[in-house]
Amino acid sequence: MLRIDRMRMQLPEGFEHRASTIARLVGVYMAEFQPSEDRTLDRLSISPVQVSPNATDQEIAHSVAERIASTLGRGT
Repeated sequence: MLRIDRMRMQLPEGFEHRASTIARLVGVYMAEFQPSEDRTLDRLSISPVQVSPNATDQEIAHSVAERIASTLGRGT
């Protein structure tokens, strides 16, 4: 199980009004993630995710969730 207590994202200028939707969608996508091991992290940083100005909230959230999952390591 993955539990995220707090998430801070730095979005490009002009995306501020989309932040809450993108964060919610990251949570939805991460709910399907099965970590390969149990662990507790105080902090996890991911490398920047490139997004197109025309990307949908879903596309952005999926990219962020994929980067988080890759950083944590995919479960089986």
